[in-house]
Amino acid sequence: MTGPIAEDGRVVVAWLGRAVLGLERAVDEINTLNVFPVADADTGTNMLVTLRAAARSADVADRTEGPHAVARATVAGAVAGARGNSGVIVSQIMRGLAAQLGPDADLTAEGLATGLRNATDLVTSAVADPIEGTILSVLRASADGAGAALVGGGNLAACARAAADAAFDALLRTRDQLADNAAAGVVDAGGRGLLVLLDALVEVTTGAVPERPRFGRQIAPHVQVHVDHGHTHDHADPPRGPHADYEVMYLLPAATEATANRLRAELQAFGDSVVVVAAADPDPVATWSVHTHTTEPGAAIQAGLRHGKLRSIAVNVLQEAGHGETPLQALLDAPRAIVALVSGDGAAELFTEAGAEVIRCDTGMTHAELLAALHRFEGREVLLMPNGALPTPELLAVAARSRESGVLVTLLPTSSMVQAIAALAVHEPNGHAADDTYSMAEAAAGARCGSVVAVTEDALTILGPCGPGDYLGMVGGEVVVLEEDQYSAGEALAELLLATGGDMVTVLLGEAGDGDFPDRVSAALRPDRPEVEVVGYVGGQNASVMEIGVE
Repeated sequence: MTGPIAEDGRVVVAWLGRAVLGLERAVDEINTLNVFPVADADTGTNMLVTLRAAARSADVADRTEGPHAVARATVAGAVAGARGNSGVIVSQIMRGLAAQLGPDADLTAEGLATGLRNATDLVTSAVADPIEGTILSVLRASADGAGAALVGGGNLAACARAAADAAFDALLRTRDQLADNAAAGVVDAGGRGLLVLLDALVEVTTGAVPERPRFGRQIAPHVQVHVDHGHTHDHADPPRGPHADYEVMYLLPAATEATANRLRAELQAFGDSVVVVAAADPDPVATWSVHTHTTEPGAAIQAGLRHGKLRSIAVNVLQEAGHGETPLQALLDAPRAIVALVSGDGAAELFTEAGAEVIRCDTGMTHAELLAALHRFEGREVLLMPNGALPTPELLAVAARSRESGVLVTLLPTSSMVQAIAALAVHEPNGHAADDTYSMAEAAAGARCGSVVAVTEDALTILGPCGPGDYLGMVGGEVVVLEEDQYSAGEALAELLLATGGDMVTVLLGEAGDGDFPDRVSAALRPDRPEVEVVGYVGGQNASVMEIGVE
C-alpha cells in the first residue's frame, strides 16, 4: 500500500481483504509449524478458509441495515464457516473486535485495545482447556501491547503496531512454552497466523509492511530441549493421540449460553480441543459453533442432538502429517476423487459427465458394500456424496474403516442426488482442495430438496389416508404433499420449496417419472414466478418418481 487508510469503517473492510492475502502467502509456512494439538498440517489452511468465509459474507451484507451490517455479517460468516480449532478461535477474535466498533463502524485506537482484550476473554472462556504457548498467549500479548500504547496516547496506527510487535515477541516465546513446540523446534502455528492478521492491520493503518522472518523448524535432532513451565496449567502433557482420531464440527442453532456450557462440559468427557462459541451475545439464544477432537464422533454428534437440531455437521479423520514437503502443495498434488452414490442409468451418466466417479446403489446399499466399493480408491483422498443412501452413523463407520485401508474419506452433506448436482456445479477440479470442499458443501446445503414417491399400499399420513395411485411429496422424511397424480404432487412440492426463495428448480426424473413434467411445472410457475428457471434431467432412479431441488 502507498499510504494508510483513515480511521473509519473502511479500515475493517480493507483489513479483512489484506488479511486474506497475507494468509494466502503464509499458509504453507503456518501449516509446516502445526504440531499441536495434532500435527496434521492444516492450521494455516483452516484459518484461511475461515477468513474467506467471513469475506464472502461481508461482500453480500445488506448495507441498508446500517453501518454495522458488514461487521455483523463478517462475524456470522466466520462462525458459520469456521474450519478447525484455529478457525473457530479466529471467529471469536473477530467477534471481540466487532463489538468495539464505533457508531459508524469505525475502528479506533480504544476500540482495538478493548476489542483485543474482549477477544482474549471470549477465546479463554470458549476453549475448554486453555493452554499457554498457543494462539491464546499471542492474543493476550497483543491486547497488552495495544493497551499500553493507548495509555501512552497512541493513535490507531500506533496501537496496531504495538499489538503486532507484542504478538511477535510472544510468538517467539511459544517455542519454549509448549513441549510439543519445543520438541519440534517451532513457534505456535495459530499464533503465527494471528501475527499475519495483526501485520495486515499495521499495513492498512500505516502503509508500511512489517518485516518478519519466515519461521520453520529450528532444532537439530541431537539438541536437548528444556521447556519453560513458568505459566502454570493443569496439563504438562495435554491429552493427545488416542483422544483425537476425528475432528467433529457442527452448528447448534437457537441455544442458550447455559445449554452451550453444558454441551462443552459433556464433550470434554470424551474429547480434546473442545471449543464452543457464538457469533454474538445470546439474546437469550444464539447459534453456536462446536468443535472437538475425539475417538467417538458419533457420541459427539449425539451430545449435540440432545440439545437441539444440528446444522453443517462435519467429521474429518485426523492424520499426522509429514513435514518433508510443503503441506498445502502435498494436498494439491494428492490424487483426489469426487465420488457419488447414485441410482439409475441416467443419473450415473450425468454424474460421470460432471467429473464424478460413480458407485451404483440401485437396489440399496449396506455399509459393508460401500466399504468394499471404496477399496478401489486406496491411497487417494475421496470426497464422498452419499445422497441419502446410508444413515449418518453408518457413513461415519465407513469413513473410519476406510482409513485403515488407506482411503481418506471426507463426507459431503448431500441427502439427495439433486443436492449433489448443486455441489458439482461449483466444483473446481484445479482449485485448493479445502476451498473446493467448502464451496461444494455450501452449495449442497443451500439446495432445498424433496422427492415425489408413488404410494404402493394403503396407509395413513399426516395429510390423510392414501392408497395405490396416489403420490406423496416428501421433505426430510416427512409427508408434505398428497395428490392423486404425479404432476400435481410435483408442482405442489416445487411451490413449497420455492416458498422461502430461489430462482432455479432442478428436476431429476425417476424411472416412473413423466418426461413432460419439467416443461409443465415451468409453465405453471411462469405467471407468478417468471424469474424461476426449471432444468430437467432423466435420472432413471427407482426409489422415487422424481427428485426436486431449489436453489
